[in-house]
Amino acid sequence: MAIAQSRQLALEVLLRVAGGASANAALDEALSHANLDPRDRGFVTELVDGTLRWQGRLDYQLAQLVEEPLAKLDPAVLHILRLGAYQLTRLERVPAHAAVNEAVEQARKRAHEGAAKLVNAVLRRLEREKDALLFPDLADDPVAYLSAAYSHPAWLVERWLARFGLQETEALLVINNTPPPLTLRMNRRWVTREGLQAFLKLREIETIPTAISPNGLIVTSGGNPRQVDLYDEGLYSLQGEGSMVMVELLKPGRHRAGWDMAAGVGGKTTYLAEWVDDTGSLLATDTSVDRLSVLWRELERLELSSVRVEAGDARTFSVEAESMDYVLLDAPCSGTGALRRQADARWRKTPEQLVEMAALQRELLEAAARAAKPGGLLLYCTCSLEPEENEEVMSLFLADHPEWSLDVEGITHKSLPSDARDLAGYVRLLPQRHGTDGFFAARLKKAGA
Repeated sequence: MAIAQSRQLALEVLLRVAGGASANAALDEALSHANLDPRDRGFVTELVDGTLRWQGRLDYQLAQLVEEPLAKLDPAVLHILRLGAYQLTRLERVPAHAAVNEAVEQARKRAHEGAAKLVNAVLRRLEREKDALLFPDLADDPVAYLSAAYSHPAWLVERWLARFGLQETEALLVINNTPPPLTLRMNRRWVTREGLQAFLKLREIETIPTAISPNGLIVTSGGNPRQVDLYDEGLYSLQGEGSMVMVELLKPGRHRAGWDMAAGVGGKTTYLAEWVDDTGSLLATDTSVDRLSVLWRELERLELSSVRVEAGDARTFSVEAESMDYVLLDAPCSGTGALRRQADARWRKTPEQLVEMAALQRELLEAAARAAKPGGLLLYCTCSLEPEENEEVMSLFLADHPEWSLDVEGITHKSLPSDARDLAGYVRLLPQRHGTDGFFAARLKKAGA
């Protein structure tokens, strides 16, 4: 009964996502109202995330088995087919008969008897022929093959092939279809990495050190780190390693005034405050009150008092000119370097968004430039892999602002891989090379005192 409930809940979430909801938000809301044990909750999450990640591949396979175009199917029937196809082709531990029978029942309840017969016929045929279904030929059309086989939009695959080549692009696509590691950031004010690792081990949570950040641990086994007393006591936070590295590139000094322009839920904000031992002052702004409410709770948990949180658009937020010693602009972006963190994200991206994001990023940079003191620092970063949002934005900014220059000598991160720095002075973390989310960073310094 619980398994049937899990499949039904997964279908409800997929339909909400199809209606425009974020997968993470829709899944969290659905699970918050579900009376399921941890194992069944995990199964729901696996069904939703897996079906969304592999949607492109599933559709390519289903299109060979359904006579009419998939777009003409009833939306509920299409999602039932996708959900069943994911179980048949990607989840070996799920009995095929159970996946098919439950999908048929869902179609019968959601649509009609004809839909149930269609689902039954298609999924049973898929179970028989899944290993014989054809994909585009890699040699003849690498974009079509990689897009279908690894379930990514063709326009992204085409861009990455041109930039990274076949081998690296394929490695990137593989990583994007793999859940990200669970990474902890130690609170450097209160504990060492070795000490935190030992404390977690006593609570049956096994970890290994992050390769680049000196302050991170990757959870390899054990329970939920948020349900441990050490978390409540503020000894660590959950944060991706690439995100940690951005703060480590900025590495502001103590007793300084800073501004985190797009703070979000505050991962970088709280790390900045910990980095300077809660000295000085740090303004954290964001347009979302919901995101900032998470940051407020984190500040309380971590006992940080140097941060002032304000809701507002950083482009027009009232900040005294030349008042900040450092500015962090983790700019809103397309997020193409972090696709594995949101299963549905790849299907929401468009080439047009790159142009829109670049315009927004340039406006935010203008606000950052006004706020920084002479001699002040600016770290511009995105979790995008796309040049339009990264070096092209930087080139335009530096051309318009001769008082700013790349502070290459200021990048002294001891564990930064050599291939993460380019000849221009930019830092670029790539999932397929460094195992982190994809990040671009430029550390800039303003002329003057």
